[in-house]
Amino acid sequence: MNVPDWKDFHEKMKETAPLVIHYPICGGGDECIFVCPFADKIWEVVPMKVSLFGVKYKVRLRPFMSNPWSCRMCYICVQACPTGALRPVDDPVKHPALVLLYNTLKLPFKKRYGLKFVFRKEHGERFKRNNWPDGEGDLTR
Repeated sequence: MNVPDWKDFHEKMKETAPLVIHYPICGGGDECIFVCPFADKIWEVVPMKVSLFGVKYKVRLRPFMSNPWSCRMCYICVQACPTGALRPVDDPVKHPALVLLYNTLKLPFKKRYGLKFVFRKEHGERFKRNNWPDGEGDLTR
C-alpha cells in the first residue's frame, strides 16, 4: 500500500485550510474531531507515514481537514489539542519539542479540555486505533 508522507498532508492544509497540524507531535486521539461541532463536514481520519520527531516512521491514522471551506474558525479544536500540534496557519509550530513539552505541562491546568477530557475511554480507544491500526498496540494482551 502506497501511503503518503505526513508532509504532503501538512502542505495541503497550509495551502487550503485555516489550520495546520504538525503531525510529528500529533497524538492521534482525535480530540480536534471530537469537539468540533461540524466535524462530519470538515474532518476525516486518513492513513499517513508519520513518526515522532523523525524516529521510526510508521503508517498511522491522523486527522485531516478534508473540507476546510466548512470550517467556522471558532478554534475550539485548537483549544482541545493536548499536544499543540493543531495551530492556525499564521502561527505554525516552530520548535516541536518545546511545544509538546509546554502543552503537556499545561494540560492538567486546562479547565475545559484538561486531563479528564484526554483520559476518557473514547480517547484511549481512538488513540490505540490511530496509532496501531494493525492491532500491534493492543494493551490488553
